[in-house]
Amino acid sequence: SAAAVAPDLSAFVEATPRCAPTVAHCFGIHLHVVHTDAGPVQDVAWVSAQLEQAQRHFALIGTSFEVVAADALPASELEIDDRDARDALGHARFTRGVVHVFVVGRLADVDIAGEEIRGVHWRERGDRSHRWVILSKIAGSLVLPHELGHFFGLPHSTYDISLMNKAVRLTPMVSELTFAEPEVLRMRQHRDRMLASRML
Repeated sequence: SAAAVAPDLSAFVEATPRCAPTVAHCFGIHLHVVHTDAGPVQDVAWVSAQLEQAQRHFALIGTSFEVVAADALPASELEIDDRDARDALGHARFTRGVVHVFVVGRLADVDIAGEEIRGVHWRERGDRSHRWVILSKIAGSLVLPHELGHFFGLPHSTYDISLMNKAVRLTPMVSELTFAEPEVLRMRQHRDRMLASRML
């Protein structure tokens, strides 16, 4: 029988935002999207919204992102239920030089049984230098910049203004959230270390 034809996900590269030509550092995102019989679990508009927010907030450190490759994950990766599944997702797919972002149908909270989360920055337990971002299809547009904040060296924070602060609060408004000044400095330093080590 003929080999199955790989789904065409080229629109995730061609129709999503590009880095501005004036940005100092443009990093590639290798996108991996779960594909079922119904198609990809999320669409180009959703990825574009995530990228637009990442570009907006990382402009603070002269950094931007664009999708440089996109491929389909099998339907067997639709639900990522535990740490082993998170490791397996990127184990054979990790490469240096880009940020690998996986989009799945459901991402379980490995610390609270039965709960679901919207995204995670994950380090492979067998080699913590291998790391990637996993997004659930239910992630809002600020989830990618939050997880990239972790990728660029940030922990969760208590700064009211910060995207890295997970506490529910009335002010500032969600549209006003960004990175706090000390976080900007830390991300810049981490970016430069990743450039020097060729992680990016």
